[in-house]
Amino acid sequence: MDPVSARIQADLERHASFGTKRSASPGDLATAAWVAERLRTAGYKVNVTNFEAPFLVERSTRLVSAGMGVDLYPQTPCTTTGPRGVTARLALIRTQADAANTGGKIALLVLAPGRYAALGRGNAGIGAIVKAAVTAGAVGVVIVTTGPSGEAVLLNVPEEPVLPLPVAILAPKLSKPFQEAAAAGAEATLILDGQMTRRNSQNVIGRIERGNRWIAISTPRSGWFQCVGERGTGTSVFLELAAWVVDRFPNHSIHLMNTGGHEYYFTGSHKAMEVAPPPQATAVWAHIGASVAVRDADETGRMLDTADPQRSMMATPNLNAAVAEGFRGIPELEHAAPVRAEAGELSAFTDRGYARCFAVIGIHRWFHTIEDTIERVDGRIVTPVLEAHKRTIERAIAEA
Repeated sequence: MDPVSARIQADLERHASFGTKRSASPGDLATAAWVAERLRTAGYKVNVTNFEAPFLVERSTRLVSAGMGVDLYPQTPCTTTGPRGVTARLALIRTQADAANTGGKIALLVLAPGRYAALGRGNAGIGAIVKAAVTAGAVGVVIVTTGPSGEAVLLNVPEEPVLPLPVAILAPKLSKPFQEAAAAGAEATLILDGQMTRRNSQNVIGRIERGNRWIAISTPRSGWFQCVGERGTGTSVFLELAAWVVDRFPNHSIHLMNTGGHEYYFTGSHKAMEVAPPPQATAVWAHIGASVAVRDADETGRMLDTADPQRSMMATPNLNAAVAEGFRGIPELEHAAPVRAEAGELSAFTDRGYARCFAVIGIHRWFHTIEDTIERVDGRIVTPVLEAHKRTIERAIAEA
């Protein structure tokens, strides 16, 4: 393994060692402390700020029906049930229209096959179906996130409003008997027992001020599980770029953001914008989004030594040429699409007037699942994405 890939691999392993990265969890805060220390070592003045994020102190999340029971994952922030749960008939639903028939029932929402990331704000997609079930008077919702891993996929959600009924996620690989029970209208008990509260997550801001033109680099830190592919790959690229950019552009000021609260529609990034450099003074904003380079797998789940192609590039139009040159040779990232609202944090920057921005974003096979672990990554497939970021930043600065 070459030296750069070896450094990245070491960072991926360190990232994995912190465990779950859910906002305000011990793993989230330990990762923040690690990133902050790395930035200080690279010469940055570092400021760590606290902000409150939703946090569930979980006791039990289960679905019980017809003599069988299964553990679920709570979809927070949501309403809890207490230890006795809520008992009602199951209603099998797949669409928003189906949800109209869930009054007084526990809706078992089985999603079509796909790679899922977010609940949505209630007017489209999964969120619209859940909202329709709430309106119909459902007493709970269990979502089967049908995807390539067979695992439960936790969903990014708005911080407010709190979901007004218990919502939990059931792994597709465990769902068949419960789908059959729901189709038969069987009675079930949904337990989502715990205390929904708020705890501090952190934003880590690193800055070097030495000129009136700024380079901004950002990446989120938090996520539902270990997030080694989703967040670890971006964190490793972020740390490499943070060290590289100091000497590469000695006449530019540098602003770095490593943010919590990502699962709650990027709340940490929104809060961090209070200290960002002025848009008109920012020559380029490189945002390192989810799953920039995660190992692919075949349909049996056998790991491959190539990157999962389910990733894409977004950029402001004035950086399309820089992206095409910088990411040449990585087919799914060479051609930038327009910035999409709430597809990662990039629109949080462009909506505030930052006009020279780009971001890689991906949804890999084990995205938002408990299986997003160190086995899903390899420093050797991250290195080409790191070098592509460097080339793109260099051209963007030359053209600014």
